[in-house]
Amino acid sequence: MENKEAIFNFIKNSSNLWVKGIHGLTHFERVEKIGEFLAAANGADLEVVRLFAYTHDLGRIADSGDIEHGHRSAKIIEDLYNKGVLKLTAKQYQQLVYACDNHVTLLAHSDDITIRTCWDSDRLDLWRAGITPDPQYLYTELAKKPETIAWSKSLSLK
Repeated sequence: MENKEAIFNFIKNSSNLWVKGIHGLTHFERVEKIGEFLAAANGADLEVVRLFAYTHDLGRIADSGDIEHGHRSAKIIEDLYNKGVLKLTAKQYQQLVYACDNHVTLLAHSDDITIRTCWDSDRLDLWRAGITPDPQYLYTELAKKPETIAWSKSLSLK
């Protein structure tokens, strides 16, 4: 909870965040909900999954075509961690930085269930941009299920 409050404070004071765009706060909330659902089934670290939801797009400077935003997001996390704003174990910190830095790469690789869950939670919210999530680019078995993909679509319709 402390980490989420710290991120919300950062978001409120951030001038480069597209809060109302397709990568804004409603997207973050859906990614969190999807991530919580996936983590409950696969044992991913819920703290990392929740933080990923609110940090993976913090480095965006545009709502589209910004392929470096994952790297910038990872740098923001590094800065917040080094300043003591984010309270994470070394493993959680490494997972969060790697997940954010690589979430824009379609064929990124990790054997870590927490990182894979982060990536799936974001990709299952592609509906908001008119894109159907492709199971080929999802990492966890639950995320690939047609019923999970359909459920994620229902979230974007609310």
